[in-house]
Amino acid sequence: MRFAVRKVGPDEKSRLQEIGELTALAYLADGLIDHAHPYLPQLRDAAARAQDAELLAMIDGERGEGSIVGTITLVPPGSPFIELAEDAEFELRMLAVSPIERGRGIGRTLTQAAMDRAVEQGATRIVLSTLDTMHAAHRLYERMGFRRREELDWVVFDNEDGSVTRVPLEHGEPPEGAVRLLAYSWEP
Repeated sequence: MRFAVRKVGPDEKSRLQEIGELTALAYLADGLIDHAHPYLPQLRDAAARAQDAELLAMIDGERGEGSIVGTITLVPPGSPFIELAEDAEFELRMLAVSPIERGRGIGRTLTQAAMDRAVEQGATRIVLSTLDTMHAAHRLYERMGFRRREELDWVVFDNEDGSVTRVPLEHGEPPEGAVRLLAYSWEP
């Protein structure tokens, strides 16, 4: 497999559009959202992620001249994209791999690249959260050394603007209509 993993900047309009569509497609293909879901515009808005976080893409071809096959967002401390991270922690978000490219190790390579960049920037901990139904993602993160952090799990209701509202668990279970997110952390 010949590919390049690199940061995509806020001025790369066509690449940002490609990343946004790939991210939306990955979530739609997995049945995590539908076309009416309020999170869809955020998934497509790669430009915002490139502006306020670090947007990495895996691109076919040795020099990155081909199509984008996967992406991940590395969220540094202080970014508006933080959902789970506290203090100086970095966060990983929106890992997406083209449905037709899966099984090639793209998700692992992107995750490792993001972890390496975070460490280069002084990260002492990286956190992430994933839907409780995303079993393949759980296996990937655990194989890469991430540790389950049940005390950081959170439950949300989706809002019409694509944001979420955190809600408490009711007797250990999410309330009707809420979504449970499982938390993981990794320390270099």
